[in-house]
Amino acid sequence: MRVFLAERALVPIQRSWNKQQQFVADASHELRTPLSILLVNLERLFRHPDHTIEQESQKISVMIRETRRMNKLVSDLLTLARTDSNQLQILSEPVRLDEILNRVADQFRELAKLKNITIETSIASPILMDGDEQRLHQLFVILLDNALKYTHEGSIKISCHPSSSFVYITVEDTGVGIAKEDLPHIFDRFYRGDKTRSRTGEGTGLGLSIAEWIIKAHHGKVRVESQIGVGTVFHITLPLKRKR
Repeated sequence: MRVFLAERALVPIQRSWNKQQQFVADASHELRTPLSILLVNLERLFRHPDHTIEQESQKISVMIRETRRMNKLVSDLLTLARTDSNQLQILSEPVRLDEILNRVADQFRELAKLKNITIETSIASPILMDGDEQRLHQLFVILLDNALKYTHEGSIKISCHPSSSFVYITVEDTGVGIAKEDLPHIFDRFYRGDKTRSRTGEGTGLGLSIAEWIIKAHHGKVRVESQIGVGTVFHITLPLKRKR
């Protein structure tokens, strides 16, 4: 009986250990690609030491892109590592949620225009809540970046309206959609879903994991609806007052 109880007590520890090992393995795999690309292009530069920067501009451009991607990946990994060890704290102070949302929407409008996509907003004002302004800004950047990445035409709609105790936010796109079997896993770290939503060269596969953490850290909830070829909707509920 004691052996059984001891083994049972070790289950969550073993599960945590396995999760950590998988995370390290996935991170190593993701870092290997940009590092390999950097190494190959640096070696190619040495083959033609007499070439000008202009002649080697394409290789240099590739290295800059991969360096940026690696920098983003390392930053996201550090964020998640800190959340796992409870080293990353969420501030609780009065913030204007409507102003944060409008600011992020404005930042993405120019990018959306390049893809002939419109960003439509229906945001009540004012919406005052307790939260971490920097992390909430990061949350909406992740969601809009994700929507824009997988929308090739049409629109992205942002809605934000409060009730007595909560604020309800939706981010809806007319993109490629998410397969039904992939929906339960979209917040998993490094999850590779349907090929139509495979990561681009600039993605890290960690954004939605960070977004989910920000929502939960604010004692909120997130729900996702999606249909292939129709689009995706993120439904977010956040309390206006933080729990103490």
